[in-house]
Amino acid sequence: MTTAKDVAKHIVFDNTNNEPNLISYSIKDNANGDTWKEIKLIFNGSDDSKEVKVPKGNWIVVAQDGQLNAEGLGMSKGGKLKVAPRSALILAKEK
Repeated sequence: MTTAKDVAKHIVFDNTNNEPNLISYSIKDNANGDTWKEIKLIFNGSDDSKEVKVPKGNWIVVAQDGQLNAEGLGMSKGGKLKVAPRSALILAKEK
C-alpha cells in the first residue's frame, strides 16, 4: 500500500478490550493484489499467553509459536485462539 487512503481502506484494527501488550488487526480485500483475501495479524508482547477471538472460517496458519511458513503450518477454524507470550499469530483466508 502506497497511500494513507489505501491503508485506511484495507487495514482494520480489532477490539482487544484495552489488553496491555496485545494488538490485532486485519489486512482485507486482497490488498496490494495479495492472493489472500484477508490476513489476520495478532501480536502478543506480554509475558503471558493471551486468548483472542478470531472470526469463524477456514484460516491458514502462517505463523505461530516462532514458526513461519507462507504455505501454511496448518489450518484453524477461528473462534477463541491462544497466542503464546512474546509472539505473533498470523492467519490468512483465501476466500
